[in-house]
Amino acid sequence: MKQAAFRLVDDVTRLNTGLLCRMMLHSKIQSAWCFNESVFGNTDYGECINFKVYDNIDNIIAQYRGTNRGERVCQT
Repeated sequence: MKQAAFRLVDDVTRLNTGLLCRMMLHSKIQSAWCFNESVFGNTDYGECINFKVYDNIDNIIAQYRGTNRGERVCQT
């Protein structure tokens, strides 16, 4: 495939693209990306969190830092 100049990329939906844009403009998010139809972000404290399309970014970060750490952790 490399010789033929083909590349494999994620097909990012319009909704996920909107979420990525919101995340990149958010002051607590350092980086954001899509992988296997999921959207992930690294916070300013180095936390890796899985976000869903209609999530409130502040609420999800607060939940992650509070009691629900296991549910939205990035899988490595």
